[in-house]
Amino acid sequence: MMATVFQDHPRIHHSYLPPAKRRHIFPWLMELRRRRYEISVSCFPSNRLFFHILPILIGVKKRVIHSYRCGRLRTFSFLSNARVEAVEGIHDVQQNLRLLQAVGLVTQAPEKPIFRINGADEATANSLLERERCGSGFLMGLHAGAGPIQGKKWHLERFALVAQELLRRFGPGHVLIFGGPEEESQKRRLAAKIRGNYTIVVDQGLGITAALIRHCNLFLSNDSGLMHIAAALGVRTLGIFGPTDWHRTAPYGPAAHFIHSKLPCAPCLGYPFYDTRPRLGCHNTPSPCLAEITADQVLNKAFCILSAQK
Repeated sequence: MMATVFQDHPRIHHSYLPPAKRRHIFPWLMELRRRRYEISVSCFPSNRLFFHILPILIGVKKRVIHSYRCGRLRTFSFLSNARVEAVEGIHDVQQNLRLLQAVGLVTQAPEKPIFRINGADEATANSLLERERCGSGFLMGLHAGAGPIQGKKWHLERFALVAQELLRRFGPGHVLIFGGPEEESQKRRLAAKIRGNYTIVVDQGLGITAALIRHCNLFLSNDSGLMHIAAALGVRTLGIFGPTDWHRTAPYGPAAHFIHSKLPCAPCLGYPFYDTRPRLGCHNTPSPCLAEITADQVLNKAFCILSAQK
């Protein structure tokens, strides 16, 4: 996904993806060494062995990274020579901006991140919406997935209840159901639970997906990458948080909102401050902290967000 995000950025000259096959790793490393990069910056969170080993292997002289209290031997953090202390309780955006101190730059956090959509993806999205007759009326986006951490998922039934009630209140309109290829079955099940011919399951690449999200009046999501894209696009975004840390990864921007669990055990994701792997303290799916967030609570929050629009 990250390679796609930076593919057409005017300030990105080269992008490299680690090869899937082991026999291609050495040539890949040699290509990076030939570039003779002087500075590497490993973005937060980075408490993993890979982030310390790679800059050494490709010959980077100044290796900028955060320092963490746990996992120093396990991650070989001593290999990095320009460390900035990772601070708990601040957003990842601010955390990453602090890395710039190590290269002599000081900057303030932006109002919102920037996500670029090219003209071809925008035209395709407009064509799809026109074909589905979504040119006017209320348009809601849903992402009920959560990437590899399954415990971040709120109940499908509650996503469906919220969508039905918002359509009743703000419709007529449509619901766009988003997610990656690995979430195909889940997207179809959610569409079936919402019922009606106003649900559209989106099966597109990231660029067209983002262009479609930009047209939404509200984007409701678990803690996920698509949630952050919606917030970066200035779409009214409501993120649902349970075991992951909303202080760190809440949607960021003036139109971003979130609701989180009040259970004392939440959040329980220890990475990167207390663990070197992204795993939850609770192994139940859905997590109890998400189970205690009701559809009514999310609806009330969504009503406030949409009413403030008027």
